[in-house]
Amino acid sequence: MGADLIGVPQRRSIVAALSVAAAIAVVLGVLFYATGGRVAYTMDSLTYRDVALHFLSGQSIQSSNVTTLAPVLEPFLNWPPAYPALWAVWAAVTGAGSIDAVPVQLNLVLLAISTLAVFWLGWMVTGQPLSAALLATVSGLVPTHLIVYGHAWSEALFIPMLLLAYACFWKYRITSGRFVWLVMAALLIGGSNWVRYAGVAFLPLLGLSVLVASASGIGRRIVHAAAAVLLGLGVVFPLWLRNWQLSGHISGSTRGGMPRSSRWMEDAVNVIDLIEHVFFSFSMVLRANLEVPMLLLAAWVAYRAFRRCRLRWLRPPEVWLPLVWAGGYVLFLLYARRIQTTIDLDLRMLAVAFPFILLAMLPALKVASLTAGVSGIRILVALWLGLLACAGLQEADRVRQSYAADAIPRWRSAFGLGYRDLSATSPTSLALVRDLTVLAPSTLVLTDFRALYLRYLTGLRVYAPQGDACGLWSSHPGDVVLFIGAKDLPGWAADCLHKQPQWRLLRPTGKAVPSMYAD
Repeated sequence: MGADLIGVPQRRSIVAALSVAAAIAVVLGVLFYATGGRVAYTMDSLTYRDVALHFLSGQSIQSSNVTTLAPVLEPFLNWPPAYPALWAVWAAVTGAGSIDAVPVQLNLVLLAISTLAVFWLGWMVTGQPLSAALLATVSGLVPTHLIVYGHAWSEALFIPMLLLAYACFWKYRITSGRFVWLVMAALLIGGSNWVRYAGVAFLPLLGLSVLVASASGIGRRIVHAAAAVLLGLGVVFPLWLRNWQLSGHISGSTRGGMPRSSRWMEDAVNVIDLIEHVFFSFSMVLRANLEVPMLLLAAWVAYRAFRRCRLRWLRPPEVWLPLVWAGGYVLFLLYARRIQTTIDLDLRMLAVAFPFILLAMLPALKVASLTAGVSGIRILVALWLGLLACAGLQEADRVRQSYAADAIPRWRSAFGLGYRDLSATSPTSLALVRDLTVLAPSTLVLTDFRALYLRYLTGLRVYAPQGDACGLWSSHPGDVVLFIGAKDLPGWAADCLHKQPQWRLLRPTGKAVPSMYAD
């Protein structure tokens, strides 16, 4: 009797709500299991932290000056300012006891939003809340996702913004072109450029999606596509104008490029290799035993679909449009590495594309859930999702064990490398603190380490001189210590000791950490 009082739409809504709540709970539970409520820091994280502190002090979009004694801040140009601004706003609104507690709270909220966005997309595409919840759970457990949300990185905000933008576009598509949803998608894409400069790649992708995937007439498609792109450009234009005025580049970066044409092929192979490692839990044994059978099974399923429907099964954009977004981002990343040598190619960068790869699996997941008995597509989908979930759980357990054993996480960056944790509780950081706490607070420290890192650890006045000469540093009247990690003295350090022999040279007792990667 009670069940009859609840209609079918209400029951579906209840099932959907319970399903997405369960998916979010599982994803957040696994992340908390891995990290124990901690986040790892790299130099990017410390830069965001520094800018957030300046936001809180009323100095917007500024970073600390670590290269000269001039009492001025530097404009923050290396990355867009939205993530450190959110960091500062969250600290101000919630009254977080410590600035370092903010990314822990933010990452949990942003991961929940990312999982919710995947669920929303899955529900719109399949109409099945349980299938949508399954894919949302696996998406949150993929190692690339866990790696991002285990760190204080701007990708933690970038990914949910892009997923919500894609979901808004999809809502626009299935509601016969309701323009308000396209406006929301354009605003999110434009806003994503304030988080990562790579967001520019998604502006033309949004316009292309309207042209090729909308059900409207061709004239309306052209108008809506142009309006969406122009609206997105309007959102990001003030940032580009500021960067151009300050640095002469819309990205704010002056890093040089690498003209070798062979880098295209090397990078493409690396991207495929990294994606395969994620699928096979970084296990060469699993990869050797399952890669070929899975490819053969996928070819058999595609052949059967072709026999049954010819090429009509590839016509729906549910299959190819997410791959276009993922592929467009990867191509932009490969192009950017040709013109900026310091852009990394690792699991962090691919984390942006991976949810879209999973979204392309939604039609197969829908067919598998409707197919009775054992079939090739059900086996293939089970292998795909099972391997990804297994890889995520293994990564979470590995990080938990490394936290317990060495007090540092070992999040992977590639097959043989991991990210180095620079948080104040890591053994390397504690060793540096022991080296520097013997110094008086008034001491001026010149170093070849990342000056911002040592400032974060100690609160001392730390600077990283540039060039080969001591320059104006030699006229400093107070106590000066040169804290040098390199085996050979930098040119500026040798010149300073020559001009000021009373200055002290201090060497770290631990291992120097100039890189964001750890073996």
